[in-house]
Amino acid sequence: MPDAASISVKETLALFEGEFAGLSNGAAHGQYAFWLGSGISRDRVVGLDGVLAKLLEFLRARSTAAAACGYRLALEKIIGMAAPSEDERAGIDLAQPVSTWPSLKNILKRLWNQYSAVLSVEIPGEKLDYLLWFGLDFPHTFGAQSADAEHLAIGMLALEGVVTELATANWDGLLEAAMQELGYDETFYRITVTGEDLRNPAAAAILYKFHGCALRAIADETGYRPLLVARTAQITGWKSNETFKIVRDQLGALVQRSRTLMIGMSAQDENIKHLFASMNAQKGWKWTDQPTPIVFSAQELGDDQKNVLIGAYGEADYEAHRDEICKAARLQAYAKPLLLGLLLHVLAAKLEVLASDAQAANLDQPARTAIAEGIRALRDRVADAGDADRPALARAIAAGLARARHQLQNGVSAAGVQTYFPLDGEPVHRMKNKLALKSSGQREAAVALGLIGIEEQAANWVSSIDDPADPRTGALRLTSPNASTRIFFAANDDTVTSLLDAGAFDETDDDAVVICSGRVSERQQRSPSGAMRSGALGPRYVAFGPMLGGAADLDELRDRFRGEVGL
Repeated sequence: MPDAASISVKETLALFEGEFAGLSNGAAHGQYAFWLGSGISRDRVVGLDGVLAKLLEFLRARSTAAAACGYRLALEKIIGMAAPSEDERAGIDLAQPVSTWPSLKNILKRLWNQYSAVLSVEIPGEKLDYLLWFGLDFPHTFGAQSADAEHLAIGMLALEGVVTELATANWDGLLEAAMQELGYDETFYRITVTGEDLRNPAAAAILYKFHGCALRAIADETGYRPLLVARTAQITGWKSNETFKIVRDQLGALVQRSRTLMIGMSAQDENIKHLFASMNAQKGWKWTDQPTPIVFSAQELGDDQKNVLIGAYGEADYEAHRDEICKAARLQAYAKPLLLGLLLHVLAAKLEVLASDAQAANLDQPARTAIAEGIRALRDRVADAGDADRPALARAIAAGLARARHQLQNGVSAAGVQTYFPLDGEPVHRMKNKLALKSSGQREAAVALGLIGIEEQAANWVSSIDDPADPRTGALRLTSPNASTRIFFAANDDTVTSLLDAGAFDETDDDAVVICSGRVSERQQRSPSGAMRSGALGPRYVAFGPMLGGAADLDELRDRFRGEVGL
């Protein structure tokens, strides 16, 4: 079993189909709220190791040799929290930038779970939040940020309607940056720091930023800077601070009504542990409930995470079933592979539902199962392709799906990356037999994707994705030993015409295959004399809906489909 740091996206998918099938299916059905910690931002400047290094350098640069220098005393105190060895201490030269200290990595690692104590260190004569606001250069550190793979995957899961409530102790604006990159503005999330924020207009998902919001603190320093919870006293006081009462009550209700997937969060803060302890006090979830009520993304459960389980399930049950509880609660995959794997699982599950609802009277259950397996084969190919650069994988999923959906639904194929277009804005189970999807063309397109996956498994071709920012690329490219073709999906004949008008392909392109979910009319070449001179045969139009409805069985459907694709 790979560990949480080295597990691949495909290996994470295997967990979701095996030991953690309950969690992945529950998440696809909207049963889990996400609790997000600093670990999801660790590869950005706002990761705790990044900000703590910045803080150490801030103090070092201002330190003097004076015995009463507040900056030097603060720096020495924080270094002492890391308990450096004699050798590590000897390598610390306050005359040199902290980046040159041989022991810096170890110091940061030990300070990781002490950030509230670090930020509690006082500078004489300065405000209590001086280290947070000035030491971290808060407005610049947290002002403009580029989303990472985790934030983009969460954004897509939210747009797909499977996660509608998120709670985070992070101040950063990376989740908001991801949503903006996906083509949506700040109103998609109802950002909630205090109860007043909950009175804002409805949004698709609620994002509880219960330790404060950096973007709001920067934009409205007077109103939101005091709401940044960072120091130990603030975290302890949060439990009784009337300013946060409504949010506190809402989070208490959240842990009661939704299962919890905790990602990148050590659960060290007292207010978090207190919230989950209230679960047991109110006779909430039991450890035997399925799917598992509380799951952590972790290599090993730390004491703080175990304390959450004890508080949630009760000491007696935890003590009697400790090994079982901890095993079920520990998902050994960190944020990037976990969230990308979960996103691919959800997208494939939605495509399987769409394919299962397609009208095909002669396809029996084994045939439907084979089509679902074909969809999962394509999903696994995507997972295999993205481990080397996971942020690029997240962006490729977003851009590739957007290109395919805009072409299928609207006949649009604009230049550049388009707004993310979810398969559906509701969880998987609410898509089954959904009337609004009947004429969307998605059901037939999902079956066609399953057939493409089946034929790839049979080594008849290999699928890939061209640059999704190029308006002349389709949803996929299929390549055989003899030829290569672009695959376009279109919901109906009008959409085919729109794609022609948009320049996605033209009537002389013999490397284009257009899979139409409905019937296809006779098409007239725009310049027949030019086509005759060049010998171009033009695109191949596949009336897939009628083919699907008329096929006697899966074998016949496969034969006809391969013949129409023409590879």
